[in-house]
Amino acid sequence: MFEAHRSQGLNNDCICTIINSLRESTRKQYTVYIDKFLSFSNFQNLSTFHPAEVDVINFLQSLYDSGLSYSVINTASSAIKTFLELINYPITFTSRFVRFKKGCFNLRPTLPRYVATWDPQIVLNYFDRPSSELSLYELTCKCVTLLALASYQRVSTLHAIRFSDLKLTCDKAVISFSSLHKQSRPGKHLTGLEFDSFPNSNVCVVNALKAYVDATSLIRTEHTLSSFFVTCVKPYRAASKDTIARWIKVSIHKAGVPDTFSAHSTRSASTSADAARGVDVVSILKKAGWSSSCTFYRFYNKPIQHYYSGLFLVLDLRPCH
Repeated sequence: MFEAHRSQGLNNDCICTIINSLRESTRKQYTVYIDKFLSFSNFQNLSTFHPAEVDVINFLQSLYDSGLSYSVINTASSAIKTFLELINYPITFTSRFVRFKKGCFNLRPTLPRYVATWDPQIVLNYFDRPSSELSLYELTCKCVTLLALASYQRVSTLHAIRFSDLKLTCDKAVISFSSLHKQSRPGKHLTGLEFDSFPNSNVCVVNALKAYVDATSLIRTEHTLSSFFVTCVKPYRAASKDTIARWIKVSIHKAGVPDTFSAHSTRSASTSADAARGVDVVSILKKAGWSSSCTFYRFYNKPIQHYYSGLFLVLDLRPCH
C-alpha cells in the first residue's frame, strides 16, 4: 500500500494520515481479508493493484466455498473495496456483483442472534447484597455488569474508560470520555455518562463504583492507573476487552440468564426494559449513543424474557412506535 502511494508522490506522513482514516479495529479486521486477497491474486497470477470485478467475485466465492458466512463475505468485500480506494484505484462494481452478494445471503443467510432478551431484574436480584461482602473478583464482576446495564454501552466503551475519567460525589458518578468510540464521527461524540444514586444501595452503580475504586486503590500501579478496570490477580494490569466481556458473561449466567446470551446482550436487555417501563425513547437514544430510533427498534428493542422456576415466559412489553 505504501509503495502504491509513494509512486503517486505522497510522503510517509501523508500515507499514514490517509490510512488512519480507518479505526485501528477496522484496520485489523480488514487486514486479514486484504492479505488473503493478495495471496489469492499472487496464486492466480492476477493483477494485485488493478483487479477486475470478476477477480474479486472469484475471491469472495473461494471464501464462501470455505464455509464462511454472508457477514464475513460482506466484510471481505468492504475490505477489498476500501483497500483499492486507499491506493487510488477505486473499482466500480456492477449489478452482477450485487447479485452475487444477494446470492450468498439467500444461500447462507445471517439471521438475528436473539428474538427476545432477558429481564435485567434477574441480575439485580443476584447482586442484591452488600459490596463489602464480596471478593475483589466478585466486586469487579458486579461493578462492570451494573455499569453495562446502567450505561447501555458496549464492552469497547467500558474498556475505554480511564481512571481519571471518573468523578464521584456522595450521590453522583460522572464519566467523561477523552477517546474516540465506535459511534464517534466528526460532529458527534459520546460526551459522557452521569449516574444518580439508586435507593437500593446494594445494586446502585454509584456505590459499586465507589467500592471498586476503594478496593483497587492499593493494587494500582503506574501501568494500570490509566485504565479504570484492572485484572484481579497478580500481576495486576489493565483489563482487556475480552476480560471485561468475560466478567459480564459470568455475572449474567450465574444470575440465571441462559448461556446463549453474550456480554453485548446487556445493551438490548437494559434498553428494552427501560422502554417497556416508560422511559422516553429520546433519552434512551442519547444515552446509548444512537442517532436514530430505527437502530433501537430494529436491532435492540425486543420482547423480554421473565424467569420463573426454571422456565422463561416471553412477554412482549415493547412500546408501540
